[in-house]
Amino acid sequence: MNNKRRALLFKRIVFLCCLLVSLIACGEDSTNVATSTSQTIANESSVPAGDKTQAPEKTQSINNPRDWQTITDSGVIRALKLSWEEEDSLPRSGTTSLFHIELFNRFASKHHLKVEWINVNNLEQMFDHLNQYKADVIPRLLTITKDRQQQMSFTHPLTNDVEVLVAKKGTAIPSKKDPIVVSVPQGTSYVEGLKRHYPDWQIEFTNHAHNSEAIADQLLAGEIKYSLLDGQSANTLISYRGDIAVLLEMPENRQLSWTVHPQNHSLLDKLNEFIAVHHIAHSSRLSRTDDLDKLKQNKLSLRVITRNSPETYFLWRGELMGFEYELMREFAKRHNLRLEVIVADNFQQMTELLKQGKGDVIAAGLSRTAERRSELHFSSRYNRVSELLVANKEGLPIKALSDLKGRTISIRQSSAFWKTAQGLVDEYGVKLVAADENLPTELLIAQVADKQIDLTIADSNIVSIEKRFRDNLVTPLTLKEGVPYAYAVRKNNNQLLAALNGFIKKEYRGTFYNVIKGKYFASQKRLASYRSDRITSDSSLSPYDQLVKQSARNYQFDWRLITSQMFQESRFNPDAISSAGAQGLMQVLPRTAKELGFVDLTEPEQSVAAGIQYLDWTRARFSTAIPIEERLYFALAAYNAGFGHVRDAQRLAKKMNLREDRWFNHVEKAMLLLQKPEYYKKTRFGYCRGSEPVNYVREIQQRYLSYVDITD
Repeated sequence: MNNKRRALLFKRIVFLCCLLVSLIACGEDSTNVATSTSQTIANESSVPAGDKTQAPEKTQSINNPRDWQTITDSGVIRALKLSWEEEDSLPRSGTTSLFHIELFNRFASKHHLKVEWINVNNLEQMFDHLNQYKADVIPRLLTITKDRQQQMSFTHPLTNDVEVLVAKKGTAIPSKKDPIVVSVPQGTSYVEGLKRHYPDWQIEFTNHAHNSEAIADQLLAGEIKYSLLDGQSANTLISYRGDIAVLLEMPENRQLSWTVHPQNHSLLDKLNEFIAVHHIAHSSRLSRTDDLDKLKQNKLSLRVITRNSPETYFLWRGELMGFEYELMREFAKRHNLRLEVIVADNFQQMTELLKQGKGDVIAAGLSRTAERRSELHFSSRYNRVSELLVANKEGLPIKALSDLKGRTISIRQSSAFWKTAQGLVDEYGVKLVAADENLPTELLIAQVADKQIDLTIADSNIVSIEKRFRDNLVTPLTLKEGVPYAYAVRKNNNQLLAALNGFIKKEYRGTFYNVIKGKYFASQKRLASYRSDRITSDSSLSPYDQLVKQSARNYQFDWRLITSQMFQESRFNPDAISSAGAQGLMQVLPRTAKELGFVDLTEPEQSVAAGIQYLDWTRARFSTAIPIEERLYFALAAYNAGFGHVRDAQRLAKKMNLREDRWFNHVEKAMLLLQKPEYYKKTRFGYCRGSEPVNYVREIQQRYLSYVDITD
């Protein structure tokens, strides 16, 4: 036996002895890692505190790793992921943590396996679970280091990256001999390279590990001066904020892979076969003009160019959504292609990205016009819309085109509506104003609603969305009907065009298409009044008061607040299902409920418990330095819109000299700006209809106060 194997065997013996002593001392299984905390560790989120109603953890400790035959016989493969892991930014391009989760699901599906996702708090727990045989694989990008290779086996590299030194913009580039202090999270893989290439630099471990956004905030505040990031993270960070700079790259590229237990050779072989077939690479960074056959042959991604908007592509409660996104995701799935999304700001940028080979198809609600056909290859129509005149309800009435004389219409010149508006200028005396090219149609509609501009033109899809949230809009005239929306590709990509046309022919107005379209554009009438207005002092607040009281007490919530939130979410309807798929009394997403251990959200007890635990989790993610009552408002906003959007609003509030630890009249003001391009383009999570969480928090608070008056 060589020295290396002896050392490894000795380490395992010591580890097993320590584990045995720990189990004897504790007298209980140590698999429960769910604790409530506001700390995050290296792009990881904490999990909510456990509840007596929560399903028990399924994972059992065994004495050796499950080989491939054992896994296939069981029909289940156990994979580790960081608790509540969701996108740590709006995916603008490139691979993400969500991509690797989806990729691993494809591996499991290929082998007819069900994935049992095991949630842990941080990388240290992840490695412990793997070493203790509680899981089979870690399907996330981990840097391959010599130290880690002693503890686990890595698959073939999925990608390469380079580590970069980052600092506040304007900081001088240090030399190798400068005695600088580089601040990095405890346990990071950065240490190995720093010690090898920059031995004179001092390494400082931060008490809390952070994602790249939090590190940037620390650099900007002067709490630390230098830090390290992966190149991909740094590129994403710099793409939307200009206050951080990359000073230099580390001298070597690092390889990143998935990992398994070092003894699990048969599983490693299967994963390597899968990775070799797919040839995962940073294809989104490369300019290429391949047609569909080459994409399939080389296992490349389908790169879809679109906008970050409520009609096309956005992030909500950690879920990627949008009419265009969901259609393209299904198209890619049908052709066994990985989907990547490239976000563009306007039509000109979309066409440039397509021509430069940085995207394969534009799916952004494009009108198929004669002018656009001269430079782009369009598919068959996949949607028809009407061009509607949008006005404020309180403005002068418009019953005919002749009533437009002297009125002002604001439109982007690049918009397909511009030509329609030009026709009204000569014939009906309309005044036409060119709007800012970066101002999306939904914000022009908002300006009409707020009486900042007189009139605009919008397609019927966007109008139907905006009318859900605004009561003062009217569409007095239909200017054009049956306007075709189509996908655009390069003129040499005939196979891709044919496939898109085939997809449209099969799906257009079919069940799948109608469900997706209805999800985003079907009109929904608002309820005129709240049940709280009808409650009297001798009535209960809801049919579920006792259930709410019991569960709320476990998390130190006022049960009347939870009841107010429940009404806001479902109007006390246990069978309620939102267009986005949220279910039950507390409108929790099934994926979120599953993370918490609940399977039937139509059952009131499970729905209430899941909603309260999720609210507790959102509360725990905000700093304890924020007063408890304020943290509650932040938690409610995060429950509605997602934690990331609220953090974006906090950072924006700070830049606006507002208090980032106060919700009303401070962060809520910043929240309202997140639907404006000049603000959301500089945020980590992108577009958010800020009026939704603002109204959500205000209405719950007001109803809660009325509940308190009634029950006190």
